[in-house]
Amino acid sequence: MDIIQRNLMRLLRCGAFGQQERIEPMTNWKWERLYKLSLVHGITPWIRDGIRRSADDFFLQITPTLRQQFDNDHTTTQETPAHEELSNPWLNAKLQQLSEEAGTEDATFNLLLRLINIARNIMTQGISLRQLVMLGVYLRTTKDPIEWEVLRTWIGRLEMERMARLEASLLVELFHFDSEEIGFADSMTDRSIRRAVDDIFQLTEKKAADWYFTQGKSIFVRTNDSGAMMWHVKQSARYMRYYPAEAVTNFISNFAHSLAHIEE
Repeated sequence: MDIIQRNLMRLLRCGAFGQQERIEPMTNWKWERLYKLSLVHGITPWIRDGIRRSADDFFLQITPTLRQQFDNDHTTTQETPAHEELSNPWLNAKLQQLSEEAGTEDATFNLLLRLINIARNIMTQGISLRQLVMLGVYLRTTKDPIEWEVLRTWIGRLEMERMARLEASLLVELFHFDSEEIGFADSMTDRSIRRAVDDIFQLTEKKAADWYFTQGKSIFVRTNDSGAMMWHVKQSARYMRYYPAEAVTNFISNFAHSLAHIEE
């Protein structure tokens, strides 16, 4: 991580989890870059809280204009509804069976859906800091009892053990969670996790939005941005090994969805 990303993560941990850390000195330009990075990842509310809690830090030298930008930002911490399906028909049938057995109000099943949502996002748009923060906040604040062994069994039935380990490892690497807080999987500490963290800061709004296909003036199908499309292809391939049974059908499903936009 560079200095901008390091300070971003310090403020994020402070704002979301109350972890106080010393800030490294930066120029105004770098603070502006940090603000834009927080917008791209949808984590501005937590960064704003981190800035407020770190007000006494000598190196937190932000201009009044930039502070106002943070204060005026309307990004919320509201979560999107969890998807209760997988693109792989065989795995989805298992998921629907689990839903019937547990019930959608069950806290353990709700956590499973959160893990699935993050997995699907990783395979299409990349690792989302926003989703990981929300997962971490939920794990540290929920009063609902989680049956960890049951959850591990369900994760096994859905063949997503490696993906769950990746998600657990990211919570440890990024937010300093310990093993007792991530009872759904054992974390990993290897080079692949550091590469995954590096991937986070390659995600931009343009890449997330521009890969859907559009209809050009000719009869040929094209994308808004061929570079964005290739990035998503590589992204799917890179994380396929973490959830191979779902990765292929997930990519095909998104590809088909993009083609549907042509007809519209």
